[in-house]
Amino acid sequence: MTAQPEPTIELFRTATGQRLHILGCPHVGSPVVAATANDLARLAICTWCRAEIHGTGRTYCHSLDDAMRVLGCWEGTHRLIRDALRFVAYDEIWLPHSDSYIALGRGGRCVARVGKGYVTIAATETYVELPGHRAGRGGGAPRVERLGPICPRHFLATSIAGVCDACES
Repeated sequence: MTAQPEPTIELFRTATGQRLHILGCPHVGSPVVAATANDLARLAICTWCRAEIHGTGRTYCHSLDDAMRVLGCWEGTHRLIRDALRFVAYDEIWLPHSDSYIALGRGGRCVARVGKGYVTIAATETYVELPGHRAGRGGGAPRVERLGPICPRHFLATSIAGVCDACES
């Protein structure tokens, strides 16, 4: 069995960049130039682009309906999503590796996002909240409240400075 050759992918760099990118990389905010043979030999490919090249990055969809099914949008919001996006011009649809939202892109840039509970449109800074989705409980570490010692007279927790509210009155 012979190994299949890897597909040739055109790589780019910014004028001052230290990494190689594919077109559409979200890290690139300035104009790009085609990478030279010298660039290919000395510069590493950015991690996002490497994931895209090896198929572990975005999940591309053929239609908005397909993307809404992959994301798991509530069917009651499909019409609202389509209505919110009716004037948005896009040429590609994808979900990031986390499958946390749908991105609509034009020319390699995200122009709108759809989550289970929202639609955002970049050009108009529009935010549409969708019904039927209950948000999670949030994340992060629980807040730890620091208290001082117990008041020997009132048996209440004191402030961090050791002042008892009951003794103050």
